[in-house]
Amino acid sequence: MIFEKAYAKINLALEVGKEVDGYHEVRNYMIPISLYDELFFQKSNINKLECEVNIANNICLRAVELFQEHFKITQGVKITLKKNIPIMAGLAGGSTDAAATLRGLNRLFGVNASTEELYELACRLGSDVPFFLYNKGAMCTGRGEKIEVKDFAFKDVPILIIKPHFGLSTKEVYLNYEYDGIAKDALINKLYEALKDKDYYALDQAIFNDLEKVALGLSPELKAIFSKLEGLSYTPHISGSGPSIFILNAKSKDLENIKAIITDIDMFLCHTI
Repeated sequence: MIFEKAYAKINLALEVGKEVDGYHEVRNYMIPISLYDELFFQKSNINKLECEVNIANNICLRAVELFQEHFKITQGVKITLKKNIPIMAGLAGGSTDAAATLRGLNRLFGVNASTEELYELACRLGSDVPFFLYNKGAMCTGRGEKIEVKDFAFKDVPILIIKPHFGLSTKEVYLNYEYDGIAKDALINKLYEALKDKDYYALDQAIFNDLEKVALGLSPELKAIFSKLEGLSYTPHISGSGPSIFILNAKSKDLENIKAIITDIDMFLCHTI
């Protein structure tokens, strides 16, 4: 049996550009965090996924079929998936599971494919999937599939994830986004400098997400939670298309403070990896 961890991500910079061929161009700086799903792989007569959470059209099985087709593998695979990353959360739980599946199958069948070869398959599964083959801080461009690893040794920084008890559709968020035509080079450079200097106060000010305003506008409930966090003197940030919110350098006592004010949320205290 093969075991893989599938780490979640947060976005420190998400610039969304114009739409090209039905997709928005992005400049998306992401980092992996210690919250992860657990995947177990074993050979089987048929392809099968076992998961306590009912996930329609699970991307893991699509990854299996793509891997089998590409490497001419006829044996089936049983995947046992333990979901710890909440779904529809802006944390890329599905994409990281897909990348972990490619890695797991590569080991299970002794294919020894390079990261570059797995990358080609990852691109066919989804724009965020290639990032999780590297699991390092990276700027992702194009549709998100072009990966430039930029690791600033941003490790073990506490991150509090706040997930409301509802989801947001990524498709709906993008459909409601209007490109403002403003390049974010200066903001990205400011972010890089803060990461390089390990200046976490400056980093908090430099984090941006072009989808944040859209997500907050689509969900009054999310906006209310966001405003309450600001009222508690936190600096909240939306991850991806939401609705998950993250706070840098949070402590255990922050969970208690927030829980006393805000209900109907799940919280995960984790860290960057």
